[in-house]
Amino acid sequence: MGLTNNRKMKLRRLSNKKVAKPTKLSPAQLVKQDFGSKKELAAKVMPLIERNSEETEESFKARIETLSNKKLLKLYRIGTEVSEKFQTKDALVEAVYKNAHLDSGKVDQDYMNKLKTFSLGKLLDMNKYYRRNK
Repeated sequence: MGLTNNRKMKLRRLSNKKVAKPTKLSPAQLVKQDFGSKKELAAKVMPLIERNSEETEESFKARIETLSNKKLLKLYRIGTEVSEKFQTKDALVEAVYKNAHLDSGKVDQDYMNKLKTFSLGKLLDMNKYYRRNK
């Protein structure tokens, strides 16, 4: 026994109803939810990242406070990951060097100096890459 026309129509109507998908929070909503305001997040990010040597404290603060919410969240995530796992940028540089040069006996100081010029995000990515491909 097949489906009647009324039953087919009812099933079609039920299948066309859109199911509410869980919405993803925007960066502004995440900042407001987790930190209260953008200024509070910027204040937490400032000690986690390094500023340029020729940049004053006021200009650094102004630059950080004008970054987008998405960028601030990314910098906060990177900074906390580095501080939890490695404590300092130098320790992260040493970990990257150790993972990159497993069997090398002597230290390549030029390569270490080059690594120190990289950003924290790039160093974290390099560390993950070298650890994965050991």
